[in-house]
Amino acid sequence: MRALNLLLVVVAGLASAAFSYLGTGLHPIWWLLWLAPVPVLAIAPRLRGSAAFLLGSFAWLLGEMNQWNYVTHEIEMPLQIVILFFVAPALTFGFGVLFMRSFLRRGSLFLASLAFPVYWVAYEYLTEIGSPHSTWGNLAYTQMNCLPIIQVASITGLWGISFIVFLFAGTIAALLSGSGKPWQRHALTIVVGAVICALFLFGEWRLRSNPLAQSVAVTLIAKDVPMSAYLGPEEQALKLLHEYGDEIRRATPAGTQVVVLPEKIGRVSESRLAEVDTLFSSAATATHAAIVVGLVRRTLSAAFNSSRFYSLDGKLEANYDKHHLLPGVEPEKPGNTRITVDQPSGRWGLQICKDMDFPKLSREYAGDGANLLLVPAWDFNLDRRLHARMGVLRAVENGFALARSARNGLLTLSDNRGRILAEAATVPGRFVSITGKVNVTPAATFYTRTGDWFAWLCVAMFLVLLASRFFSRRSQPASNVNCNPDNWSRQESSDNTTAFFLQLLNLFIFFRSRIRTANASSRSLPKATMPPSCPAMTSIFLLFTSVRLKRRNTSRAISGVPYSTAFELVGARFRSAVHNFESWQ
Repeated sequence: MRALNLLLVVVAGLASAAFSYLGTGLHPIWWLLWLAPVPVLAIAPRLRGSAAFLLGSFAWLLGEMNQWNYVTHEIEMPLQIVILFFVAPALTFGFGVLFMRSFLRRGSLFLASLAFPVYWVAYEYLTEIGSPHSTWGNLAYTQMNCLPIIQVASITGLWGISFIVFLFAGTIAALLSGSGKPWQRHALTIVVGAVICALFLFGEWRLRSNPLAQSVAVTLIAKDVPMSAYLGPEEQALKLLHEYGDEIRRATPAGTQVVVLPEKIGRVSESRLAEVDTLFSSAATATHAAIVVGLVRRTLSAAFNSSRFYSLDGKLEANYDKHHLLPGVEPEKPGNTRITVDQPSGRWGLQICKDMDFPKLSREYAGDGANLLLVPAWDFNLDRRLHARMGVLRAVENGFALARSARNGLLTLSDNRGRILAEAATVPGRFVSITGKVNVTPAATFYTRTGDWFAWLCVAMFLVLLASRFFSRRSQPASNVNCNPDNWSRQESSDNTTAFFLQLLNLFIFFRSRIRTANASSRSLPKATMPPSCPAMTSIFLLFTSVRLKRRNTSRAISGVPYSTAFELVGARFRSAVHNFESWQ
């Protein structure tokens, strides 16, 4: 029987790992993520807290291995960052398993089904606030092939997508766990089923209610060149820019209203910038189309990653400097001004590549009335699909169309519902171009007006659920404690779930701080030094440990356990604490 139970645990862990491996990463199968947490969450109530945490963390860690080649070879992260990149989300998933388990063991099915999605959205949102990479890695992007479900982002932002995915997983896990009464299980099935069906119906309705009132013809052009061409002398950059000018004249069809080129085509000094402006002004006049060019402007005081807009009459109408630079990679100075240009078809906005990872900036553009975003970009080949879809989701959230031209990536045209109208991958050594018409009919969204209200709601709900677990545990009478010494280890695991969770949360915060510090440097993590030994603090620590252990175990002794057994246990634990603390010093 014991071997059968162990086999069941292993199968559950491997199943969750397999589903997460295929349902996340750079090329996810969207519906598999809905199933990924289910096996581990369903079996967690039958395990001790530590076992459930380790099972969840290890399963998620295995699933994350689908990005191993990307982080180690494509973007070449340092080993320390690679470890934290994989370990931090795995630990976070383990925390979530513990959190939901605590409600399942009480038989609170509705709260259990809410616990995991609320916890996960709170984690993703707080990570987005503190991370220099914003929403990169958010699981909502795995659902981009399911157009009906991503429409909820127009109301809740991307946070609602992760929530609904894990609400389904949490509900199925709660039903499979065997917890709760029959009427609770039936009611939970009906309520959650109705919510998910309503969201799919809303998505289908929104996809069909997009009138075509105004369209813009857009051409995207890009060419992959070696890094040496970008880092080379200025004459080489000017030669490549002239090639782009010739390609615009050759590949732009009649009737095109705007041409978008990729990010950082070359680095141009201030003295040669007039030559570049003349080149693309003449190309705009020849094609009767506006042109957006990505390049690096080098001035005497700083360099800027810029997007320059030339109107169809050849005038340099706007210059936008990238707001969000890649830490440790882009040494340029960030910009702080949004740029929009008024056209007969509406208001067009300018962003560059990583800017679209940040929901707030796109939301501000939508608030300015932008109905089309023109985005030069530069990707890393392997992440081309993921990074393009991140921009597409910004379009769904805020109701604007997107024209994104990426070197080492994808040329992507999408409408304000997330439909891909035209797309092509760039290749080394030759130009690739696509042309299409995008619907730029204004579509104001609830999310644009209200911002991250749903994410804050999830944070508040998580804190309420966490507080309810803490206070309900404090209010349990002593008679409810199992006083059989043979069952102490199991009872302690059950009673200390919240404390264990909080301790692991402290560990998670430590990991996140190390990641943020490391991201600020392109070299390595800073060295952490231990504080010097302090005899006074050592004595205080040992006294506090002794009092706490004696108080806890004396209360158990009063409940019926012999005093001799209780104090023997206190002595053993006290000696263990002393040994561990001295070893740490």
